[in-house]
Amino acid sequence: YRMEDVDDFNKTTQERTQLSQRFHEWGAFAGKGDSTKVFVELGYLHRVNDSLQSGMIERVNRSNSYYVKSRLLQTQKSDLSVFVNYRNLQFEEEGRADEPSLNSRILYNDLFWDGLVQISTAYETTSGTIAQQEFTYLEVEPGLGIYMWIDYNGNGIQELEEFEVAPFPDQARFIRVFLPNQIFVRTHMNRFSQSLTLNPMSWQNEKGFKKWASHFFNQTSFLMERRIRRDENNFDLNPFSRKEEDLLGLNVSFRNSLFYNRGKQKHSMTYTFLNNRVRSLLSVGAQDAANASHQFQYTHLWKKSWLINLAGKTIETKTNSESFELRNFEIDGFQVAPKLSYVFSQNASWDVFYEYQEKENKLGLQERLQQQRIGTSFTWAGEKQFTMSGEFSLYENLFNGNANGAVAFQMLEGLQPGTNQTWRLLIQKNLTQYLDINVNYLGRKSENLKAIHTGSIQLRAFF
Repeated sequence: YRMEDVDDFNKTTQERTQLSQRFHEWGAFAGKGDSTKVFVELGYLHRVNDSLQSGMIERVNRSNSYYVKSRLLQTQKSDLSVFVNYRNLQFEEEGRADEPSLNSRILYNDLFWDGLVQISTAYETTSGTIAQQEFTYLEVEPGLGIYMWIDYNGNGIQELEEFEVAPFPDQARFIRVFLPNQIFVRTHMNRFSQSLTLNPMSWQNEKGFKKWASHFFNQTSFLMERRIRRDENNFDLNPFSRKEEDLLGLNVSFRNSLFYNRGKQKHSMTYTFLNNRVRSLLSVGAQDAANASHQFQYTHLWKKSWLINLAGKTIETKTNSESFELRNFEIDGFQVAPKLSYVFSQNASWDVFYEYQEKENKLGLQERLQQQRIGTSFTWAGEKQFTMSGEFSLYENLFNGNANGAVAFQMLEGLQPGTNQTWRLLIQKNLTQYLDINVNYLGRKSENLKAIHTGSIQLRAFF
């Protein structure tokens, strides 16, 4: 049994403050097992809440909760735990409907065949609220913000759809500020995640097929999270449901990475497939975004000094906004990026690289980009904890379409059509055991525009 009674008065007005409240809670439970190992617990809680109403502490609601807590399996290789809590909240206010809620969690981890297969599964449900917030953008000093404003329609008015995440620090002049008129929407969320790891490294001392298979390593992860509008008992416990009715939020993600000679520099290869979709609820309407990509990377160290890297990927990006038409696009493309590095020592290396990519918008004006990038970079770690790194890149952007639109910004990643140059230099020095300094310098240059230089100095103290 628990209770709390707070009767707080303002000494000047002798009126009760908002801190005044009262509750009574009692319950019972029964269980079996060891709470540090394998156990099951069943319980019931009844709670009555009183709150400040018209200057008086009065009854506002009561609730009945039923729960199960358990760890059904626990060994050196396996673990299974289950938690379920159902609560029904009943209001004293006439005409206000009850609010049932369901919160649960199931966790399962296991190893099979001496670590060859490892799985991890999680399933959760949560009843709560999400904010359907309104927001605006506030201008701050350059470099202190996150967003930049681009006047896409040329009317000189800052509109919500005209703000982008700034790709360069000098352009970061705005922050997003949420307005106080929040509207909360009751939701029910279910979330399912699954990871699977195949690790045949234990076969590296075997022969034949097992020896060959020991070079591989595979990781797979999947996430499905759905939020629906909560209306009495409309709990949707199926995370794979295709119902669009009352759907407020969605996050679906799949990733699979297949490694060959993982963590080595001898013909090491990685193939990754990514696919995700996100649906967000904004005050101006829902927005959907989807991305998919096939990625390949090859690394090999030749004659102990030359490091060869080859990377390639496909690009597929889609966005759909209910309110902002200029945010609707479907970009497809690919990128190829070879790089050659000379390793002087563990503390110094020098790189030369080349990238070629194409992007095309399948909607609207069907904008198209062909981009070539060539550059060089270096890293050097000196004595007395002094490090320095730098990079110079030359871009050649052949762009067809409206270069001042939102699609162009996404495709060009903040650069301009034609020739672009970017460079950076970072210097780090530990002054004492508890104090270090970072000097960062960035620059860029586009056709018919002056060069822009940005520098910052950061002094950090560790206590």
